[in-house]
Amino acid sequence: MMHIRSFFIVLLMGLLLSSCSHHKKMEAIDFGVDISHHQHQIQWKDVPKVQFLYIKATEGSTWRDCYYLLNLKGAQRRHIPVGTYHFFRMTSGAHDQFANFSSYVPQELQDLIPMVDVETLDGFSVEEVRDSLQVFLNLVEKQYGSKPMLYSSMSLANRLLADQFNDYPLYIGFYGKTQPQLQHRSSFTIWQYSEKGRLPGIRKHVDKARFVDGASIQSILLKK
Repeated sequence: MMHIRSFFIVLLMGLLLSSCSHHKKMEAIDFGVDISHHQHQIQWKDVPKVQFLYIKATEGSTWRDCYYLLNLKGAQRRHIPVGTYHFFRMTSGAHDQFANFSSYVPQELQDLIPMVDVETLDGFSVEEVRDSLQVFLNLVEKQYGSKPMLYSSMSLANRLLADQFNDYPLYIGFYGKTQPQLQHRSSFTIWQYSEKGRLPGIRKHVDKARFVDGASIQSILLKK
C-alpha cells in the first residue's frame, strides 16, 4: 500500500512541475529586440515570441549581414512580427545605400516598417547628414509604401533628428530606468532601455526595447 501511495505522490508532483514549467514557457514577453551578426547563429526553435524583432540586413553601400536571411526565416517560423534595418553611413551615397538595402531585403517577407539606424556622422556636418539621410528615407518610403522608422541614441537624435524628421516614427536608444527626453519633439515610438537582455536560443546579449505610452505594434506594421 505504501508503494502505491508513493507512486501517486511522485506522479502528482511530476504533473505539478510540468504544469509550472508549461506556464513559465507560456508567459508573455513584454519587450522587443533587435539582432545582427553580433548574436552569431541563433537557435530559433528555442526563441520565445517577443513583441517585435528588427534584424540588421545592410550597412553602407556594400556590406550585408551574412545571418540576415537565416534570421528572417527563423523569426517567421516562430511567428514573431519582424522588420529589417539598415545602418546608415555617410561614407557612401544615399542611392548606393538604398540599392544595397532594397536588393537584399525581400519586401514581401516584412511585417514591420523598415528602420534606418543612424549612429554616426562619419565626420560630416549635421546639415550634410540630414540632406543625405532625407534622400535615403524618401527612397525607402517610395519602395516600401510607408515611412521608415529612425533609430538613434538620445544624444544624437537631439542633435540631428530635429524638425524635418518629426513625422517619422522614432526608436530611441537610452539605457537605464528613466525614459529619454527629446528636445525637438514630444513623443517617440520605441524606447531601447537595456543592452543586457537574455533570451533562450541566443547566446549573446540582446538589446531590449518597449513601446512607449500611446504606441503599439499597430504603430509600426507595414502597409500591405
